[in-house]
Amino acid sequence: MLILCARMNWRLVTIINAIIALVAVGAVIFDVARPRTDGSPKEPPQTTSQSNSANNDAEEWADKIRIESPDDLANARVDDLGAVPAAELTELMGRATPEQLAAMALKYNDAPTDARTFGGMGIFFQAWAQLDPSAALIGAFRINDVAMRKLAARTVVGSVSPSAAPQLIAFLTDHPDKDLTKESKNEFLGTLISSWSLLDPEAASRFVDSLGNTKDGGAYRGREEIAYNWATLDPSAALAWIATQKGATYLSDYVIKGWCRKDINAASAYVLQHLNEPAGVQLASSVVTAMFDQGVDDATDWMNHMPAGAPRTEAEMTLASLWATKDPSSAAKWLATLPANEQTNLVNTIASNWVETNWPEASRWIATLTGDNRDEALVVAVNREGVSRGDSLSLALSIGKEEIRNNVIENVIRNWAATDPNAAQTWVGASPLSNEQRDHLRSVISEMQQNTEQERVIITQ
Repeated sequence: MLILCARMNWRLVTIINAIIALVAVGAVIFDVARPRTDGSPKEPPQTTSQSNSANNDAEEWADKIRIESPDDLANARVDDLGAVPAAELTELMGRATPEQLAAMALKYNDAPTDARTFGGMGIFFQAWAQLDPSAALIGAFRINDVAMRKLAARTVVGSVSPSAAPQLIAFLTDHPDKDLTKESKNEFLGTLISSWSLLDPEAASRFVDSLGNTKDGGAYRGREEIAYNWATLDPSAALAWIATQKGATYLSDYVIKGWCRKDINAASAYVLQHLNEPAGVQLASSVVTAMFDQGVDDATDWMNHMPAGAPRTEAEMTLASLWATKDPSSAAKWLATLPANEQTNLVNTIASNWVETNWPEASRWIATLTGDNRDEALVVAVNREGVSRGDSLSLALSIGKEEIRNNVIENVIRNWAATDPNAAQTWVGASPLSNEQRDHLRSVISEMQQNTEQERVIITQ
């Protein structure tokens, strides 16, 4: 699995993204699940005038809800809060008493379970989490409906700053919710540990260590985030910590990813000296991923210093995949500069992307290939999306190696016979194949027809 190394920005905005996404998630889920009384599908926006109309409707709805003081807030319907701008609601809640906010949260026990309630819940608990994280989580756990309780708690956990993470971790540990045990140990705890590690990875690591060698998802994810975040600050300390983690060699890759963010030259030099370690293959891939984001020349130059072996092969595969997605033509030119034995491993990777995105260009490139490289590319082209059976078989017939050619042709015929056995029979009869090959393919078609008939009988019984 290829995981982009230079993803610190993603991690830094995880909590912010969670705040935005969670406010809307309840409304979206409810809207998807709700039966439509008119039986018609939901229509997508079609014109700018419709979009303007939607904006005007939202503004008119907000105008109907006037919440201008803490007393107004205390008397408001909680399912109306989604119409209040986040900044205004946070300011009003900041002037309300803790008792008023707790009473507001309890109103969700009597609120209708519809989209507006979920929207109001999201923005309310988001704002409360910023003002008083512990009180917000306590309020979330007092909601009777388990699904709503989960959404409220998730919003709180995803909305707090890294500095508030330790106190919420302590609360979850000391006061677990009996209905959300799994979520608390995995999702909630993992989010909070990750957040804490952004501020103080060393302290977060001590807490994770205190849990022991647990398999809970929260601790597992927490270790990964600690390793990454700590390495962006102090790679040596991060490496020293993961050395104490039993059976966690995979964490070294997270350290390298974070280290690449801090100092890619030092990280890449370290990896060159540790290619023989158990995680050496993945470390090499991570370095190449980070280098590719800065410039492909740096990645190719670095790989030139790698000895032959699995780490170099994996690094080349990583680069080929990234480059083929961005610029397959340039990736193909780089491929031609590699030793012949290394090219064959990468042709499939480049062809897999190119034949799907630009078949005319890809086909011209395949025509320039020879030997095993050409065969590898043709196998990919035969199976590209949208190709007709006839075109697939024409390409398959041009594969050089007999064993590969016969296997590919049989596979195409087998799939064709499942949907149109007569057309498959016609092609086989007119094909340039030997009598022995045609007889074999006819038996394949017959076998597929029998299987289809048996399935039809089973369905009708």
